[in-house]
Amino acid sequence: MKTQIKFQKRLALITLIVAALAFIFAICFFSGNLSDVMSYRLSLYRESYSSRVEVNGQLQVVTAITANIIGDVNDWILSAQAIDKAMVTMTIIFFVVIAFIYITCTNSRRNYYITNYVMTGVVVVYAVALALFGIISMIVLMNGFMNLQFTSDSIEFQVLNSSANFPEVTYSPLMFILGIVAFLLVLLVALAWIYNLIWKTKLMKGEQELLSKGYVKEVA
Repeated sequence: MKTQIKFQKRLALITLIVAALAFIFAICFFSGNLSDVMSYRLSLYRESYSSRVEVNGQLQVVTAITANIIGDVNDWILSAQAIDKAMVTMTIIFFVVIAFIYITCTNSRRNYYITNYVMTGVVVVYAVALALFGIISMIVLMNGFMNLQFTSDSIEFQVLNSSANFPEVTYSPLMFILGIVAFLLVLLVALAWIYNLIWKTKLMKGEQELLSKGYVKEVA
């Protein structure tokens, strides 16, 4: 039983660390090449509402040139921001769930009571929900990002880009892959709690059988 108790104590600490990693990822999501997307959108808006370009001797309205690009980029950013806000909120709630692991002594109790079983169930269900939400969201956002068009072959856009010098956005999936890894860790933590509960239940049953036969020896 001592080995199992050590395991569950370490598992609680690992769960806290994994939650912290997921939280850090969520608040740092719009960094790297994704921060360039934000800068790119800002540049498009600035040029769209303050500039006109001359093409073949005629002034062209910039908003008409960049309308499609702005629409697609803006839609993706709004979706990504909404998902990121949800990830931050869900990881904060995950911290609260983990706090109750310690409050109910689910991390250190030798024999589990109903509250410990309930707490283990809550941790598993919430961790699985958070992991699935995060993984699916990263896949959807990555596919959307890789299909965004930040340039146009039109002469109007080329003229505009030569004067505006838009930020270059790199099509790198790195941030999304990091997110998938972070939420896979959350899923692994959930599976580890299931394993811990099975192990704990088996040892408790073994001890009860020994006690019923008059033995005091501890189940290892």
